Amino acid sequence: MSASSHAGEGSSIDEKTQFDASSTSTPAVDIAPGIISGHNPEYDRYLVLENEFEGPRKKKLLMKLDFRLLPTLSVLYLMNSLDKSNAGNAKLFGFLEDVGMTPTQFNLALMYLFFTYGLFEPVSNVMLRRIGPKFWFPCIVIAWGTITTLTCLVKNYGSYVAIRLMLGMTEAGLYPGSYFILSMWYTPSELATRMAIFYGANTAAGAFGGVIAYGVGNLDHHMGWRAWKWLFLIEGLITIVAGIAAFFCLPHFPHQYDGKKTTKWLTPDELEYAKLRTKYALGPDPPTYKFRWSDVLDAAKDRKTYLMMMMFWFGGSVPTYSLSYTLPTMVKNLGYSAIRAQALTTPPYIFATCICVLVGWLSDRYKRRFFSIMGAYILGLIGIIILWVTVHYPHLSGVSYFAIFLAAAGYSAQAPIVGAWTSNNIRNPSKRAAAIGILMLFGSVGGGSIGSNIYLQEQAPTYPLGFGFSIGATVLGAMIPASVHWLLMKRENKQRDVLNEDEILAKYTPQELGEMGEKSPLFRYTL
Repeated sequence: MSASSHAGEGSSIDEKTQFDASSTSTPAVDIAPGIISGHNPEYDRYLVLENEFEGPRKKKLLMKLDFRLLPTLSVLYLMNSLDKSNAGNAKLFGFLEDVGMTPTQFNLALMYLFFTYGLFEPVSNVMLRRIGPKFWFPCIVIAWGTITTLTCLVKNYGSYVAIRLMLGMTEAGLYPGSYFILSMWYTPSELATRMAIFYGANTAAGAFGGVIAYGVGNLDHHMGWRAWKWLFLIEGLITIVAGIAAFFCLPHFPHQYDGKKTTKWLTPDELEYAKLRTKYALGPDPPTYKFRWSDVLDAAKDRKTYLMMMMFWFGGSVPTYSLSYTLPTMVKNLGYSAIRAQALTTPPYIFATCICVLVGWLSDRYKRRFFSIMGAYILGLIGIIILWVTVHYPHLSGVSYFAIFLAAAGYSAQAPIVGAWTSNNIRNPSKRAAAIGILMLFGSVGGGSIGSNIYLQEQAPTYPLGFGFSIGATVLGAMIPASVHWLLMKRENKQRDVLNEDEILAKYTPQELGEMGEKSPLFRYTL
């Protein structure tokens, strides 16, 4: 058994004999079950299927997975992003005046959502891990769609706070849960591209939301309702329909398909290969698929969880949420009407979606997670700096608008790579689900609460606090932790490279190595 068969992306043990776990490829030789000495029969079966699916059959399987998972999760995330951020659009349609809220109360209500949103992210991911996506996701989607619909009945500040708290509770599971679902179906080298396509729905939500808001703006005072009421009603009903459809479109986790649960969208061989290829993507000693609370605790104690949390918090949530809530107002401040400002928020988000998918593909293509993330941070930083400078000069509104493109693209592109990097370097599924939930707990509570309160209306249009905090958060809170994370894992890989493989195999059984997960001396971190 070669140590290289346990290596993760970017590992280097023996270049002549290395098994590249990230590509899940094996030598093109005929392999029969039971002839691989030292491996379990299930792993032998995986090698046979890996050989049989090499080429067109694997492409066909990936296409089936892509067309089943990505559109479904992306549409749900689109609804999630719309229902969470449509407050910024409603604000331009007289929401504050009709409900009797001050701008400060409005910002506080936006912030309160993230308390329940963050607290329920790890809870929801644990429930998802135990129940499975086919039942858990439709439940939470229909729940938050109903709450969004009821927002049109809000009459005062207290009722809006209650709505936002419930919305955070029900929406919490979609984002971290989707990342976890994708990590259960795709191998490490396929993950960043798919996460980027999925996350593109978040940036597309800005574009889609602007289009809906533009259309809904023309319904103002129709049937005696203000436009903001129509906005919440229409988007909420669309979400409910999407939740019902999710029950029919989302599959179970691969390992949940057994004698009791079957499927028709994959052939028996395709389903078997789909289950085994992610289980044995990093070698013959897979982690356990049994849910254990000890794995949740392990995630809570892991340094990697908190370094990734810093990146998600300060490099993602703070600038992304602040832009999401402020962009319509920011564009309006450039001299456009409220309705036209809604329409002009669309192009930056379309551009951001394209850049997000491109960076995800490059990250998978060249297997360089750290450099992909840092490139995204730098792009977002350049956009924020240009925007901060040019908003002081009204005659440079075109340059300011261009800077919005860069900021939206950079801060959107980092998110799927952070998720992929986390998934690549945490092997145990239960620990991975918990780690994603925990890092997003702090990231959502901290990022959402800060991001919704740093672009103060009284500081428009220059927003010194908002721009200054976004720049500081990106450099100090995200780029430095990312560098530390990369350096520590790089050092760990080098330390493991000099270990004697035979001594490791003599000391530990395959089961013990599998139980160790990424702590195994044969595992190599993705850099």
